[in-house]
Amino acid sequence: MDDLRVTCIVKGDGQLAHERVKSIGGVDAEGKRWKLSVEEAIAGISVGKWRFYTYTGGFSFWLVVAVSSHGYKYLKTDHDGEQPINLLSLRSCPPD
Repeated sequence: MDDLRVTCIVKGDGQLAHERVKSIGGVDAEGKRWKLSVEEAIAGISVGKWRFYTYTGGFSFWLVVAVSSHGYKYLKTDHDGEQPINLLSLRSCPPD
């Protein structure tokens, strides 16, 4: 299982928790940029392929798969409430 640090996101258009983040990204241990859709990241977490974490406010937080009140899976940190506030505080990922 690889641990990947999330340093950027692509924001969604909606206001519901599961609509706020479309993709996550970062740089791996070899310096290579990566970006995954939330669906790809959730699938990888579910099968034990990846674990994701981020640093915000000087603290490290693990990303977890959450289920919205509407039944949709999405990503947030283990410190967030329903809304993925820590992820939303990250910068935007550069364009592909």
